[in-house]
Amino acid sequence: MVFNAKKFKMIKARVKTRAQSALEYMMIVALALGIIVPTTYLFFRYSSESNIKLIDSQINEIGGSMVDTAETVYFSGEGSKIILEVNMPENVRDIYIISNRELVFNLTTNIGETEAVFFSTINITSTSCQDEICALTDIASLGLNKIKFQSFNEGKQVLISEAE
Repeated sequence: MVFNAKKFKMIKARVKTRAQSALEYMMIVALALGIIVPTTYLFFRYSSESNIKLIDSQINEIGGSMVDTAETVYFSGEGSKIILEVNMPENVRDIYIISNRELVFNLTTNIGETEAVFFSTINITSTSCQDEICALTDIASLGLNKIKFQSFNEGKQVLISEAE
């Protein structure tokens, strides 16, 4: 078998050209992944933060309107009643009243468990109280809820319950 140097150089040049093409292709793929992966991460992080801000905004609106409605009923006097319709977000685990003055929403989000507290200038209560805590679990369900605010005890308190 005779060694042909000219043929060997041609084969060597073709292999070198193919290797260079493969390396360039891998560099293009690496560059594309280097752009796509961080961009995707930033998009999902921003999306998650936007969702948390949206839920916080909804809870602030619901809590504020509940306290305002309770105060309206209280100042309207004995026997007054208002039914408020709210669209409760899915992250609300529980709602309760502490010491007849604090309306508390217990929330679960991507960052953990948090509470939103709304203070009332009047006495508010519910039908299921134990010591200083009154539960409003029946109105913490996802979706459209009808909440009844009713003045009682000679107009000294406002009862918050689920409307029937």
